[in-house]
Amino acid sequence: MNTLTHLLTARAYTPVNALEQHAEHLQAQSLSDLIGGDSAAARQRASALAYTFESLHLDLSKQRITQETLSLLTDWALSCGLEAKRNALFAGAQVNSSERRSALHMAARWPANVTPPNGMEKAAEFCQYQRGRLAEMVDRLHQRQWFGATGQSITDVVHIGVGGSDLGPKMISEALADRPSHTHVDVHYVSCMDGAQLLPLIERLNPATTLLVLASKSFTTADTQFNIRTALAWLSDSLEVDVPTVCRHQLIGVSSKPEKMTEFGIPDAHQLVFKDWIGGRFSLWSPIGVSVAMQLGMESFNALLDGAHAMDRHFLETPLTENLPALVALVGAWNCQFLNIATHAVLPYDGRLKSLTAYLQQLEMESNGKSVRLDGRSVNHATCPIIWGDVGPNAQHAFYQLLHQGGHTVSADFVAVARREVDATQNVADSLAAQEQLTLANCLAQAQLFALGDDAIPKALSGHMAQGYRGNHPNTLLLLKQLDAWSMGALVALYEHKVFVQSVLWNLNPFDQPGVELGKKLATSLFNTMADSSSEQDLVRDPSTEQLLHKIGEWR
Repeated sequence: MNTLTHLLTARAYTPVNALEQHAEHLQAQSLSDLIGGDSAAARQRASALAYTFESLHLDLSKQRITQETLSLLTDWALSCGLEAKRNALFAGAQVNSSERRSALHMAARWPANVTPPNGMEKAAEFCQYQRGRLAEMVDRLHQRQWFGATGQSITDVVHIGVGGSDLGPKMISEALADRPSHTHVDVHYVSCMDGAQLLPLIERLNPATTLLVLASKSFTTADTQFNIRTALAWLSDSLEVDVPTVCRHQLIGVSSKPEKMTEFGIPDAHQLVFKDWIGGRFSLWSPIGVSVAMQLGMESFNALLDGAHAMDRHFLETPLTENLPALVALVGAWNCQFLNIATHAVLPYDGRLKSLTAYLQQLEMESNGKSVRLDGRSVNHATCPIIWGDVGPNAQHAFYQLLHQGGHTVSADFVAVARREVDATQNVADSLAAQEQLTLANCLAQAQLFALGDDAIPKALSGHMAQGYRGNHPNTLLLLKQLDAWSMGALVALYEHKVFVQSVLWNLNPFDQPGVELGKKLATSLFNTMADSSSEQDLVRDPSTEQLLHKIGEWR
């Protein structure tokens, strides 16, 4: 009888108990022990923990896991009913119980020529209709047939949103529009409620050739409403036309509330609609992505959807032992819940992915940053870790010192791109290829050092390097063959499904965000107080906040 089996006989077997006991056993082994040098067993382990799906490669060999770990994690997922709940998700079941709705963002990327799962048919049909309307708008813009209020063709698009209505499109724009020659229209993103992003655009864009995209699921978000009012005031004043005229010619609305768009003055022909069963942080694939399509063209936008759909099919049809989203989710839950690693760093080694960390912060922490289960009981362990990070080459000169020689343990995702095609002279192309190679070398070296610590120091450098590299930071490496629309779609969908799998493991609703709402309501009351100090607002009496309000009033 092995140690784990003996320990489990002391209490009733459950997958969670088994994982807790297994974690205690593995805590005595370092990653250096698991990776095991250049032995045949180490090579076999590394090979067994590497997975490839199309142009994505997942390497889990630097995680603190064994095949037994994966077997126990899979048992846990099966005991939670993951496969049935996955099928229910795609069939349009009411998985968002608090808001009594389904979560069918997958329908927004379902191809017209592929039969959707039973229960998704109407959703897919609606999304395909809206995609057709979006394509017509994109074509009109690219044909230079979209004219502003004074008759000039549109040259720039200002996308105004926040949260899911901003982070997804912005990330894709940065990742894929890396060269001006690849863009059809210049697109600019505005999300900050303080106007700091909008003001520079007002100063340099031509108001006569600027189109506004108002992206807001609820059409009531204060950040977006204030930005759009300022932008419309700029266009109205500059063009010397009234705001309703500007709205008719230079404003697109994207929302789940068409009646509110109409009331605002947006003509029906300029409205794109998505349903409330697509959550904001899952809405990139819906008409929220119209600015991406305008910037890159429908061919690239459709390739983005195709990559995400391919990952949907992989997630839906592949056994859990080979299923990339499920594997990433299970290992992430293992690190957070059983190895007690509270923070997770996202470290892309490509400057085009500079917004990936911010995007995943919202996707994961807003979805699973909860402590109340679906059955109303409290969770007695950590759920989603704190997501943080930066572009890897920059991070190396910032916080890697603490990670390598400080006292904190983190888990990490390294994201790298294997190759990049450029149109340049031979000398420039050769120089860029060397930069790519240097970037990839740094990524692999840092992943190795995260895992092995001092054991990563070659013998030739031993004694010439400072010691004290802690190592034992479990990390995953996600390698993209190239950074194109298809790969980006697949990558983002992988993380979306990771979130769903972990919500099943922890019995959470990943599709609502009640923790966001109270702060907004308090802010509204404080805003009204600042606008009229004599007004009676329903605020908790707080001397600290009151003195700050007084100081702000004094200085303003």
